[in-house]
Amino acid sequence: MKQIKLLSVLVIFLTLTVSCNKTPHDKLIGKWDVTKIVNSTMTEQDDIDFFNEMNKDVLDKEVFTFTNDKVTKSFPEKSEGTWEIDEKGKVLTIDWGENDNYSPHTFVVEKLTSDSLIIEEDFEEFLITTYFSKIK
Repeated sequence: MKQIKLLSVLVIFLTLTVSCNKTPHDKLIGKWDVTKIVNSTMTEQDDIDFFNEMNKDVLDKEVFTFTNDKVTKSFPEKSEGTWEIDEKGKVLTIDWGENDNYSPHTFVVEKLTSDSLIIEEDFEEFLITTYFSKIK
């Protein structure tokens, strides 16, 4: 019985050690659902409601899939690009290619865990914050 308890403690310890030592790159790999988009300059409820309605399809349909070096998205049309994240996990760059006038996009990573991602993209007139949850 003591061996089973010791083995259980060892398995839990190893699981925590491995999951806590993931690099930002490793944490980002997988499928991410867009759950919320916020425009920091909007303060009027009518503007916020309009912005939310405008982004409803993105919230309902958009999934980003990160593999080792590629990223895909499905909405409004399927697109593939490349991505990289710095070692500290604070700057994410996505390049959707020459057909995207704004590429490469540079995001400040506000939060990155194994199941949650919050990024900000700074446009000169406003700041967009996008919230993601990992699809398991």
